[in-house]
Amino acid sequence: MKILKSIYNLFFVIFFSLFINIALANVNQLNDYYKTIRCLVCEGQSIQESDTEFAINLKEQIQKKYDSGMDLKTINQELINIYGEEISFNPSNNHFILWFLPLLILVIIFFLVRNKYRKN
Repeated sequence: MKILKSIYNLFFVIFFSLFINIALANVNQLNDYYKTIRCLVCEGQSIQESDTEFAINLKEQIQKKYDSGMDLKTINQELINIYGEEISFNPSNNHFILWFLPLLILVIIFFLVRNKYRKN
């Protein structure tokens, strides 16, 4: 009987520690996510660092949506749809033309100059 009671206590401790671990992981995940969202009132601060009303309200809204079962990608997409891409510190990958256009112009100029000197 003592062994059975010890096993129940062991299961209780394991279950309780797993529950605490899951709860802390969710808090850490949300805190990391708050660091990737820009406060639109402050210059260059995330909502994690900011104490403005906007940041506090946005954190509360994100917390409510996360607790209701939405994943962070869906919440992020919703925020981008509402506030635009300037809300996120992590820009989307669809700006490759912006980054590679100067390189492309440089390559074109190189070939034009090379062809001009070859003719002379």
